[in-house]
Amino acid sequence: MSGGIVSTEFRQQQLDTVPYIGSSRWHVLSAAWLGEMFDGMDASIFVLVIFPALSELLATKSHSVVGIYASIILATFMLGWAIGGIGFGILADHIGRARTMIYTILLYAIFTGLCAFSHSWQEMAFYRFLVGCGIGGEISIGAVLVAEGWRGESRLHATGALVSSFSFGYLLAAILNLFLGGLGWRWLFVAGIVPALLAAYIRAKLKEPVQFELMSQYKERLRSKPKAELSATEEEALKFTFPLIFKRDNIAKTILVTALASAAIVGYWAVLSWIPPWINQLTGTAAVQERSVVAIVLNIGGITSSLLAGILVARFGRRASFFASFLGSLICCLGMFLNTKAYSNILLVWVFCVGFFATLVFSMLFIYVPEIYETKLRATAVGFCIQFGRVAAAIAAITGGQLIALFGGSYALAGATVALFSLVGIFASLFVRKPTEDLLHGVGASAPEVNDPAVV
Repeated sequence: MSGGIVSTEFRQQQLDTVPYIGSSRWHVLSAAWLGEMFDGMDASIFVLVIFPALSELLATKSHSVVGIYASIILATFMLGWAIGGIGFGILADHIGRARTMIYTILLYAIFTGLCAFSHSWQEMAFYRFLVGCGIGGEISIGAVLVAEGWRGESRLHATGALVSSFSFGYLLAAILNLFLGGLGWRWLFVAGIVPALLAAYIRAKLKEPVQFELMSQYKERLRSKPKAELSATEEEALKFTFPLIFKRDNIAKTILVTALASAAIVGYWAVLSWIPPWINQLTGTAAVQERSVVAIVLNIGGITSSLLAGILVARFGRRASFFASFLGSLICCLGMFLNTKAYSNILLVWVFCVGFFATLVFSMLFIYVPEIYETKLRATAVGFCIQFGRVAAAIAAITGGQLIALFGGSYALAGATVALFSLVGIFASLFVRKPTEDLLHGVGASAPEVNDPAVV
């Protein structure tokens, strides 16, 4: 097998059609799923405790003041997420997906635990920056592992299941808040250390995808040859991966998916992050139970859309699914923030719908981005294109904090305003096309998209 694939003139299409060898696809999915579930848990703990944590650290009950400093910490977290996603994505293309994943999990677990010992908002921001670095890297690598380990329509469903893990993690954090919130916000961060145990499981069970192993073998052969004997194709295979995503044949799709990801991430983090403190504002109390219930309903909506994502993509195609996700998210966010004046069952209906559409966008990204890039730069591309959107989210988070102060402490008006950024995603989705050559399946330009009857 290796003789035909790892050849002098390496052909990407051959590489991505070989059977999966190494860890079983179920080991791959379980490891990535658990990693991203704990991502979701550790990422959302701060969101759940924004008001109680910062009101203690800042010694104030002012929503305007808390909103400003919370936005700075959220922006710092998003910046770390972007740096980690890009940096660890590049590392995964050079040293391996499984090995890099271990480093990312240890990073976000350890520094989530250290958040419990924060004595100032600056200390909290520093720890959250490093948590973001780990989470950004782990999410990118998990998406690539599942994309390379699954085939055909099963890949669509496996990716949806993977995205559901983040909502399960947020759900777990909400349940922990329900039981531990009364003891104080610091105990939730202590619980965030648990994912470090997952690294031991991954080290013992998870092997590199055959695509990466064959690519590594190919590069080793090339390094043993005199440089003067290398062809242009071979020289490119040895290049640092980051600049390759901006080559002429990649730049258009890199810009497109970065725009899609930016809109998705702003919608989720710079809008939905304000829901828990908004619940505090609506009730005028600590609202431990109310915040927990809202987070549970939000993530049940997210889990539902994730599990349906594969069916929706197979039936309606990528463009229509992206468009519906962004449009639904915008409508539901505006409806929720502008029409809710008190905590009620109607609010919970809105929250479910918001969670459904806001999470569906991420299922689409995790399906679409890995399939349009080659193995040699896939993790780099996923890390940059999806996680660079965190920079936009960081800017939006800072803007949101300023808007909260401008609107007299109103989380609702600030959230509704920032939600308008979904218009970027709606517009960008119009340019989504089915891959002319699906690199994960070896489908030629003349063939229809695998299990996707829609002409998108």
